[in-house]
Amino acid sequence: MPKSRIARAVSAALLCLMLLVQVIGCGKRVATSSGDAAGTTKSASAAAPVETIKPDALATLPEEKTSTSTIETAREPLETPTPTPSGQNREPSVPPAAFSAPAAPSGGLSPGGERLSLTDIFFDFDQYTIRTDARSTLSKDADWINSTPSKAIVIEGHCDERGTQAYNLVLGDKRARSVKRYLEDLGVPASRLKTTSYGELRPFCKERDESCYQQNRRAHFVVH
Repeated sequence: MPKSRIARAVSAALLCLMLLVQVIGCGKRVATSSGDAAGTTKSASAAAPVETIKPDALATLPEEKTSTSTIETAREPLETPTPTPSGQNREPSVPPAAFSAPAAPSGGLSPGGERLSLTDIFFDFDQYTIRTDARSTLSKDADWINSTPSKAIVIEGHCDERGTQAYNLVLGDKRARSVKRYLEDLGVPASRLKTTSYGELRPFCKERDESCYQQNRRAHFVVH
């Protein structure tokens, strides 16, 4: 037999032997690894026993404490007022008229016919010009102011509730200034007259009709 064939046969035999060794080694590893896993599981289960926990018994409250709820025990009894006998220390009720606006000065007279105060004048709707019926009133007001030189006069301009508040404040100011100029023309010193406006904020009458609105469109005098 030629030497080349002998060498080839030996090489093939060695190759087969190597493959056989590898197959046997893998089989042992699989068996070992599976065996190790099983052994580990068994040892872990044996080393960690399951602990059972028993719940504690619930404590019970005495019957006298559980008979009423927390809300009922916290609630205080309502205080009942003691009835007041009729006719004894009862506060008189205040009539609604006591909260209405005070009456405007109407130029009252003393028993001797002397003028005691100034008289308000009134305006037409949305107007600040002096009406014809107000001129005689302002003439008497001017005479009274000039006869009391120690007094200072504030002229307040007022409006009814119709219109915006800002508009009525301006309109009230125009009415007060119109009265001031008219009194100055009658000889009243300007230094004794001051003006202010309240617009619709201080109504004399609070009903919503024309007769009431007419009373609120006014110039009111305050003497200091």
